[in-house]
Amino acid sequence: MLGRIWRRRAPPHRCSDAPEDPRLARAEEAIAGLPELTRKVFFMHRLENLSYERIARRLDIDAKEVEGHIAATLIVLRHALKEFD
Repeated sequence: MLGRIWRRRAPPHRCSDAPEDPRLARAEEAIAGLPELTRKVFFMHRLENLSYERIARRLDIDAKEVEGHIAATLIVLRHALKEFD
């Protein structure tokens, strides 16, 4: 499910008269609470569709660190969206 929400999509835009999806709101809230680097890595991977290696080169970090940031984000998202299962 998370892949469908966050993979290869532009960030959601809110309209005042559009109903809010509670799952999306919860996911955005959870991601907003992450450290800046973790959020950046996650969005580079999920929205820009960059590989771990490419992200690592851009941010001058190890690919394993990128993997850790992605894993941490997915754990936070699973926990935040648990009640919607």
